[in-house]
Amino acid sequence: MGISDLFKKAADVYGHETAELAFLPENRYNKKMFLTQGQYDWLSGQLLYCLVRYLKPKRILEISPASGYSTMFMALALKKNQNGLIFGYELDPKAAKSAAAVFNTYQVNDFVKLHVGNAQITSLSAPNDFNLYFLDSVHTNTFARWFIETHVLKASKNDALFHMHDIMPRHARVRCYNGPPFEGTHLDPNPKISRSKRLKKAIKKKLHIEKQMENDRAPLCIYPPASEEELPTCDGSWTTEAAMGNDLALLMKPEDSFFLYDTINNYPNLQPGKYDHLDSIRANCENLPMEWNNSWWCKVNALKEAYKFLYNDD
Repeated sequence: MGISDLFKKAADVYGHETAELAFLPENRYNKKMFLTQGQYDWLSGQLLYCLVRYLKPKRILEISPASGYSTMFMALALKKNQNGLIFGYELDPKAAKSAAAVFNTYQVNDFVKLHVGNAQITSLSAPNDFNLYFLDSVHTNTFARWFIETHVLKASKNDALFHMHDIMPRHARVRCYNGPPFEGTHLDPNPKISRSKRLKKAIKKKLHIEKQMENDRAPLCIYPPASEEELPTCDGSWTTEAAMGNDLALLMKPEDSFFLYDTINNYPNLQPGKYDHLDSIRANCENLPMEWNNSWWCKVNALKEAYKFLYNDD
């Protein structure tokens, strides 16, 4: 079964349960509940939940849970399944504490094993038998390659799946922080001239980017408006992790990989745009609030082959 067909099947079977998850997007910006502001879209969360319900994975590896927003979609599905465990690794102790409080409130503690610390240092037990690999961390090529080489290339399950968040296909046209243009922000194409030290420090802290990773960013592509009714846009993938993900996706068969951005209209029963109006950061070419659904999914075996080809690994 192709991966997009797999998601459609999962949504058809378990989509009727996702109304119970509405408290998550409704509290996404509630700092008393989620200390860090999760940006995992409503459709992305529903499909994640349905996938976990459908596949009934025994082991999930997530880096990084932050305050546990995306983790909750998986944990609640495991709770319904009455089986499975998420191994989560979070660098920020304050975010981890916030996540632990949410897990306790909704009684999913038995389905989440949360580790606090640097995942690159902390050793994992049985690091090769996960059913699902969930990457949503510092969004750099450096870290993504470490994650893939250390864990995904060693995956032993033939049906395992891989997820990368904050990545858009290169043909996407979106707007963020009311731009482009991005003068004076961390997305400015000419940061040496216009980015202040204060903003630079704030963004680095927000994204938990260490000094050596600070410049690990992809060139920002800005596109002129296609008509008088539209505004300038970008493809939404300005990190080196996203650039690598797109390169890998091009090497895979269509049935082995898909960007959720391209399939939003396939799930009308899940009301994918229900919470678009709450998004104060992201928009479309007409500058209307829009959840990007910027998730990429692929089969682990396809990722292994593409990665080895891209980096000429034996």
